[in-house]
Amino acid sequence: MENTDSILVSYAKNLTKQNFNSTISLSIDSNVNIKTILNVDSFIYDEKVECANGKAIISGKIGVKVLYIDTDNMTNTVADSTTFSETILDESITADGHLNVADISLVNTILSSDGNLKINVDVSIYPVLYINVGLNTKNNFENMIVKKSEIDTSTISCVVDSNFEYTLNFETKDGISKILSYNAYFCPNEITAYDEYAVVEGKMFARLVYETNKDDTNEIKELSDSFSVKSELPIAGLTKDAVLDLSFNLNKNKDALSTEMEDGNSVVTVTNTICVYGVAVKPISIDVVDDMYSTDNEVELTLTTREFNTQIRREKVQETISGEISLTESEPAIDDVLCNLNISPEITNTYIKDGTLYLEGIVTSHLTYLDENKACQHKQTELPFVINTKIELANLSCVHTSISVLDNKVKARRGTIIELEYTLHINLAIYQNSTRELIDNISIGKAVDFSEYDYQIYLAKPNETMWELCKRTKVTPEDILKLNKNLPEVLLGGEKIIIKR
Repeated sequence: MENTDSILVSYAKNLTKQNFNSTISLSIDSNVNIKTILNVDSFIYDEKVECANGKAIISGKIGVKVLYIDTDNMTNTVADSTTFSETILDESITADGHLNVADISLVNTILSSDGNLKINVDVSIYPVLYINVGLNTKNNFENMIVKKSEIDTSTISCVVDSNFEYTLNFETKDGISKILSYNAYFCPNEITAYDEYAVVEGKMFARLVYETNKDDTNEIKELSDSFSVKSELPIAGLTKDAVLDLSFNLNKNKDALSTEMEDGNSVVTVTNTICVYGVAVKPISIDVVDDMYSTDNEVELTLTTREFNTQIRREKVQETISGEISLTESEPAIDDVLCNLNISPEITNTYIKDGTLYLEGIVTSHLTYLDENKACQHKQTELPFVINTKIELANLSCVHTSISVLDNKVKARRGTIIELEYTLHINLAIYQNSTRELIDNISIGKAVDFSEYDYQIYLAKPNETMWELCKRTKVTPEDILKLNKNLPEVLLGGEKIIIKR
């Protein structure tokens, strides 16, 4: 069979959440000792997904960047990376399927800061698989008999693997002597499909840590801001009636920063590369003509009911959560909190009950403080949370979520109780569960060639009149009645009408 002009009939399946971790050891100058870790930023880049029958391999690089103060009270940064390769096993994965890594969450844990700095990065990914379950090698079904006259389904119209750049500016009256770290994330709000391109709108949340030298005193400061993003993204093969299911990744490995003075202010320009990947899913309707009878040309279809998800809207949730953590009896009391950084929020569970969406998660962070003996201490904190938001529509499933911390506050009470408060920003992609009959198998007979037949047999349609039959077969009533005696004026449907050409 020819495979040209084929239609790949597909459906989406959410695979099980995958977790893995990787320990990264950062080498620092042997003459430099870490006094205080200010921030740890991790990111994934150069992702690659390969599908085979029964498995998919996700590979790439995990990078980390650490901002710290050494024993000479100097701020420094150190970075490193490691490669990873993870295999997902699922019998529904096919070689021609497409795996979209819908969301990635990273949680950093400092294992050791004495000598070589060791950091463990826990990675969670949420893959969505688009599976091809049928192959139809014809653009139309003319002159064929099938079991069903109309089949509604969907197809992957194109695969998206692209990127766009967005430049933002930070401005401060401080004289910046050194940029220490930059972190950002992109939150898409609306994606509109057009012919051959899409318009992406959203928000960029960014945080810049820098050092300023004023009156011969070094001081560490930070700037946080949000920026509106709107970009036109060329996508070959995209049509305006397609639904885009995309994931966005800010490629921090290629961030470009520049600093200059302008009218007495320091202006930092950052060029961000936003990688976009996913699929465009287009609804299609196959109209099948079932008016010609020939066993040599019969088309057999096996239909299977499949479950899939349709994105119906995006929502943003901003919520403040709070809680407290108590020191153990063996831990000295806190004298002063220095900083609470490397904050990593994660959604661990989502469910809908009585029209309300519940989001369960945990926020981890790295707390640095001076104890009552004036010794610098580090503590890994974990604050679980539950957020609920009212959802108006029923039968929904929240599939994609991204979460970030906009602000945080921490203080010690009575020296033994740590009070934590976080402002969370959550971006939701709301999906609706549906079922649809899809083609599971197609067997196509020999194509009809009118020159090969002297006689053909048509199936009459219910309540079809002689005039309608003549119009459809392009044969006169006299020629029809010569071979088909005693035909009623109005046909019941299903009668075999012999036609001579």
